[in-house]
Amino acid sequence: MKMIRRSKKIERLNLTPILDAIFIFIFFLLMSAQFIDIVQIGSDAPAIATISQDKKDKEPPLNLTLDIRKDEIMVTTGLENRVYKKIKIQEQDGKLVLGELIKTLVQIKAKNIDEKSIIIKPNQEFKYQQLVEIMDAVKKLEKTQGVVKGKSKKGNQVQTDTLFDQIIFETVI
Repeated sequence: MKMIRRSKKIERLNLTPILDAIFIFIFFLLMSAQFIDIVQIGSDAPAIATISQDKKDKEPPLNLTLDIRKDEIMVTTGLENRVYKKIKIQEQDGKLVLGELIKTLVQIKAKNIDEKSIIIKPNQEFKYQQLVEIMDAVKKLEKTQGVVKGKSKKGNQVQTDTLFDQIIFETVI
Protein backbone atom coordinates (compact mmCIF):
# COMPACT_ATOMS: atom_id res chain seq x y z
CA MET A 1 0.00 0.00 0.00
CA LYS A 2 1.17 3.35 -0.93
CA MET A 3 0.92 6.17 1.43
CA ILE A 4 -0.78 9.16 -0.02
CA ARG A 5 0.56 12.40 1.08
CA ARG A 6 -1.88 15.13 1.39
CA SER A 7 -0.52 18.58 1.09
CA LYS A 8 -1.66 20.68 3.92
CA LYS A 9 -3.31 23.85 2.93
CA ILE A 10 -1.51 26.77 4.52
CA GLU A 11 -3.97 28.97 6.26
CA ARG A 12 -3.67 32.69 5.69
CA LEU A 13 -3.31 34.94 8.63
CA ASN A 14 -6.52 36.78 9.41
CA LEU A 15 -5.50 40.46 9.48
CA THR A 16 -8.94 41.90 10.12
CA PRO A 17 -8.73 41.89 13.95
CA ILE A 18 -5.23 43.38 13.85
CA LEU A 19 -6.32 46.17 11.51
CA ASP A 20 -9.36 46.85 13.71
CA ALA A 21 -7.11 47.18 16.76
CA ILE A 22 -4.71 49.54 14.93
CA PHE A 23 -7.60 51.69 13.69
CA ILE A 24 -9.00 52.01 17.22
CA PHE A 25 -5.52 52.78 18.58
CA ILE A 26 -5.02 55.57 16.02
CA PHE A 27 -8.48 56.95 16.80
CA PHE A 28 -7.68 57.14 20.53
CA LEU A 29 -4.29 58.75 19.85
CA LEU A 30 -5.90 61.44 17.74
CA MET A 31 -8.66 62.10 20.23
CA SER A 32 -6.31 62.25 23.21
CA ALA A 33 -3.95 64.76 21.55
CA GLN A 34 -4.26 68.33 22.75
CA PHE A 35 -5.36 70.68 20.06
CA ILE A 36 -3.93 74.09 20.93
CA ASP A 37 -3.33 77.21 18.90
CA ILE A 38 0.31 78.09 18.70
CA VAL A 39 0.83 81.83 18.47
CA GLN A 40 3.94 83.11 16.78
CA ILE A 41 5.25 86.60 16.46
CA GLY A 42 6.35 87.25 12.91
CA SER A 43 9.94 88.24 12.47
CA ASP A 44 11.91 88.39 9.25
CA ALA A 45 15.15 86.49 9.11
CA PRO A 46 18.12 88.64 8.17
CA ALA A 47 18.89 88.58 4.48
CA ILE A 48 22.38 87.44 3.61
CA ALA A 49 23.89 88.60 0.36
CA THR A 50 27.31 89.24 -1.07
CA ILE A 51 27.96 92.77 -2.25
CA SER A 52 30.65 93.59 -4.75
CA GLN A 53 33.03 96.47 -3.98
CA ASP A 54 31.47 98.84 -6.53
CA LYS A 55 27.93 98.28 -5.20
CA LYS A 56 28.74 99.06 -1.57
CA ASP A 57 27.02 102.10 -0.12
CA LYS A 58 29.19 105.09 0.52
CA GLU A 59 27.12 105.73 3.62
CA PRO A 60 27.60 103.27 6.51
CA PRO A 61 24.52 101.24 7.52
CA LEU A 62 22.37 102.45 10.41
CA ASN A 63 22.40 99.04 12.15
CA LEU A 64 19.95 100.26 14.81
CA THR A 65 20.02 97.96 17.84
CA LEU A 66 17.97 97.92 21.03
CA ASP A 67 20.00 96.20 23.74
CA ILE A 68 17.27 95.45 26.29
CA ARG A 69 18.58 94.88 29.78
CA LYS A 70 16.85 94.38 33.11
CA ASP A 71 16.74 98.07 34.04
CA GLU A 72 17.58 99.97 30.82
CA ILE A 73 17.31 99.96 27.05
CA MET A 74 20.50 100.90 25.26
CA VAL A 75 19.98 102.28 21.74
CA THR A 76 23.08 101.73 19.59
CA THR A 77 23.81 102.54 15.96
CA GLY A 78 26.45 101.75 13.36
CA LEU A 79 28.67 98.75 12.84
CA GLU A 80 30.75 99.66 15.88
CA ASN A 81 27.58 99.76 18.06
CA ARG A 82 28.02 103.38 19.10
CA VAL A 83 25.73 104.16 22.05
CA TYR A 84 23.10 106.64 20.87
CA LYS A 85 21.12 106.82 24.11
CA LYS A 86 20.48 104.90 27.33
CA ILE A 87 16.85 104.84 28.46
CA LYS A 88 15.78 103.78 31.96
CA ILE A 89 12.97 101.21 31.99
CA GLN A 90 9.97 102.48 33.94
CA GLU A 91 6.72 100.68 34.69
CA GLN A 92 3.31 102.13 35.42
CA ASP A 93 0.31 99.92 36.23
CA GLY A 94 2.21 96.82 35.07
CA LYS A 95 3.01 98.28 31.63
CA LEU A 96 6.20 99.85 30.37
CA VAL A 97 6.42 103.61 29.90
CA LEU A 98 7.97 103.87 26.44
CA GLY A 99 7.56 107.58 25.64
CA GLU A 100 11.28 108.37 25.74
CA LEU A 101 12.13 105.31 23.61
CA ILE A 102 9.54 106.27 20.98
CA LYS A 103 10.78 109.88 20.96
CA THR A 104 14.35 108.64 20.39
CA LEU A 105 13.26 106.28 17.60
CA VAL A 106 11.28 109.08 15.91
CA GLN A 107 14.44 111.25 15.89
CA ILE A 108 16.46 108.41 14.35
CA LYS A 109 13.71 107.63 11.81
CA ALA A 110 13.51 111.30 10.74
CA LYS A 111 17.22 111.21 9.86
CA ASN A 112 16.97 107.73 8.23
CA ILE A 113 13.45 107.73 6.76
CA ASP A 114 14.17 104.83 4.36
CA GLU A 115 15.40 102.50 7.13
CA LYS A 116 12.91 99.77 8.04
CA SER A 117 14.83 97.29 10.19
CA ILE A 118 15.74 97.23 13.85
CA ILE A 119 17.73 94.63 15.77
CA ILE A 120 16.43 93.65 19.19
CA LYS A 121 18.83 92.04 21.64
CA PRO A 122 16.83 91.08 24.75
CA ASN A 123 18.33 89.95 28.04
CA GLN A 124 17.38 86.43 29.15
CA GLU A 125 15.78 87.70 32.35
CA PHE A 126 13.56 90.20 30.52
CA LYS A 127 9.84 89.41 30.70
CA TYR A 128 8.19 88.19 27.51
CA GLN A 129 5.15 90.48 27.84
CA GLN A 130 7.40 93.54 28.16
CA LEU A 131 9.33 92.44 25.07
CA VAL A 132 6.06 92.27 23.13
CA GLU A 133 5.18 95.80 24.32
CA ILE A 134 8.53 97.09 23.04
CA MET A 135 8.07 95.29 19.71
CA ASP A 136 4.63 96.87 19.27
CA ALA A 137 6.03 100.31 20.10
CA VAL A 138 8.91 100.16 17.59
CA LYS A 139 6.75 99.03 14.68
CA LYS A 140 4.25 101.83 14.25
CA LEU A 141 3.29 105.16 15.77
CA GLU A 142 -0.16 105.51 17.26
CA LYS A 143 -2.48 108.08 15.68
CA THR A 144 -2.06 110.36 18.70
CA GLN A 145 1.72 110.41 18.20
CA GLY A 146 1.56 111.91 14.71
CA VAL A 147 3.84 111.07 11.80
CA VAL A 148 7.56 111.14 11.06
CA LYS A 149 8.78 113.50 8.35
CA GLY A 150 12.13 113.29 6.63
CA LYS A 151 14.01 113.23 3.34
CA SER A 152 14.52 109.95 1.51
CA LYS A 153 17.79 108.96 -0.16
CA LYS A 154 16.32 110.18 -3.45
CA GLY A 155 15.75 113.64 -1.94
CA ASN A 156 11.95 113.45 -1.72
CA GLN A 157 10.08 114.69 1.35
CA VAL A 158 8.43 111.64 2.98
CA GLN A 159 6.07 111.26 5.92
CA THR A 160 5.14 107.96 7.52
CA ASP A 161 3.55 106.55 10.66
CA THR A 162 5.68 103.39 10.46
CA LEU A 163 8.88 103.34 12.48
CA PHE A 164 10.84 100.09 12.10
CA ASP A 165 8.55 97.25 11.03
CA GLN A 166 11.23 94.67 10.22
CA ILE A 167 12.32 93.27 13.56
CA ILE A 168 15.41 91.08 13.74
CA PHE A 169 16.34 89.24 16.92
CA GLU A 170 19.97 88.96 17.88
CA THR A 171 21.02 85.63 19.34
CA VAL A 172 20.51 85.38 23.09
CA ILE A 173 22.86 83.01 24.88
